[in-house]
Parts: sequence; C-alpha cells; structure tokens
Amino acid sequence: AEMQQNVRVAMELLAQDLKTAGFGMAGTVGNCATAIVPADNTTGGADTGPDAVSVVVPTLLSTLSAQANGGPTATAITLQPGAVAAMSPEGFGVSAVISVNGVLARNVTAIATDSLSVGTAIGAPAVFPVGTPIFWLRCITYSIGTTAAACAGSAPCLLRGGVAVAEGIEDLQLAYACDGCNGTVPDGIIDDQNVSNTFDTADFISNNAWTASPTTPDTIRMVRLSIVARQTQADSQWSSTAPIVAEDHDPTRDAGFVMATYQQSRRRLLTRTVQARNLGL
Repeated sequence: AEMQQNVRVAMELLAQDLKTAGFGMAGTVGNCATAIVPADNTTGGADTGPDAVSVVVPTLLSTLSAQANGGPTATAITLQPGAVAAMSPEGFGVSAVISVNGVLARNVTAIATDSLSVGTAIGAPAVFPVGTPIFWLRCITYSIGTTAAACAGSAPCLLRGGVAVAEGIEDLQLAYACDGCNGTVPDGIIDDQNVSNTFDTADFISNNAWTASPTTPDTIRMVRLSIVARQTQADSQWSSTAPIVAEDHDPTRDAGFVMATYQQSRRRLLTRTVQARNLGL
C-alpha cells in the first residue's frame, strides 16, 4: 500500500509540473532555456538507467498589495507583507524570475522587505490592480536518487530540485510527442513519426538529445511518463516474475543487476500521458 501511494504521489507531482510547464515564461529561467528540458539516460539507444527532466514551474509567490501602473520608470512591485520572508528559505531572492499573472515576466534586481525592483520597466498602459497574483518561475529538475544521502536515508527515491519527495521510486522514463520536430511546420497536430496517419504510441520519442534542429525542446507538446516504484524493504518470501521494462529501459541491462535480488521486491509501473497546456500557443 505504501509503495502504491509513493508512485501515485510521484506521478501527481510530475504530471502537475509538466501540465503547467512554461506558464508565464518569456525567456531563460535558471538552467532552463525552454519550458521542458529532457535528459535521456542514453540518447542514442536503449537506456541503462533512469531518465531526468527539467521543467519551468510556476509557484505562487504572493499577490500585489499596491496597484502597479505601467510606465517608462515603473520598476517596483509590492507584495503582501511577509511574502519574501516566507519564500526566502526556498531560494527566492535577487535574480529570481517572476511573472505578473502569467502575462509579464521580469527578473528581480533588488529586494527591500516586500518591495521588488525589476530589471525592465512595466510598460504603459499596463495596470495591475491590488490582488494580482505574482508567480515565481523556477527551473526544477526531476531525477532518481540512488544513495541514502540523496534520499534522506532511504534509497532509491524521486528527487525534485535535489529534494527527496517520494520513497521507493527506482525508475523514471519519459517519451515526448512534438509538433514540428520532424522538419514540418508546426500545425497544432502531433507529428506522425511512424507515418500511420493516426496518433498512436509510436509518435512518442524516447531516444533523443533534443539539442539539434528540428528535434528541439520547444517543439514538445506531450509527455508520456513511466514511473516504477518498489518496496522500500526487500521481502525474502516474495519472488516476482519478469523485470519491469519501462519505455526503452530493461533493468537487466543495468550494471550490477542481480535477478535474485531484484525479485525480492514487489514493484508497480504507473504510466500517464500529459499534455503541456502552455506550450505551442
């Protein structure tokens, strides 16, 4: 039961962040030049370990406590009292990227209590009333932790921004469907990779570096997530059947794989397809 809860938590976290990827984004955020940055385990062939992915995620920072009026020198944004102090432990500070209600992205250049200075003026005739949401945009990497130190004592785990968020997650595999990554002009329809004249599972790409045109991250529109969870403690009285193969990762190819050890833990594979709703608009 705990294992199944962990894999559901992992899936919900990843799916939610992928759904909102790129919200309010107008340029590079941290290490993310695009809303989704894939990191396939083996870009040129079958994987021998988990994938990773970086995502631009919006976090509600606060709301405006004073109206922000656009103009050539309008560079101040005032948040509700205590907003900056509440987010500072999470890493919010100078150089952070914020979005005003998802329509205006700015870099923070200075902070005075809860008043933010931004590097580019809020142009006229924009007017943002009191209560307008302000989002903090972050580039967050999801990966699999394999050591007790990384996983706060219990490996393996799912890491979100380097912080363990779900125990017992041993594999993360991602495949991507895109629009315009096969050399055609983006048309609002997922590219037909296998020329079947229909949208199907073969239209997802699992082996690619996503660094060379036309297969670049900005063309990604959908993500197929596969997450494998296992019991956090081995069960010597349990013997599973065949190893779980997720996407192009067969664990029997991993370095140090031992079937007898592998079979002593129950596992669950959860798969979901997520549409990144802020991309391709």
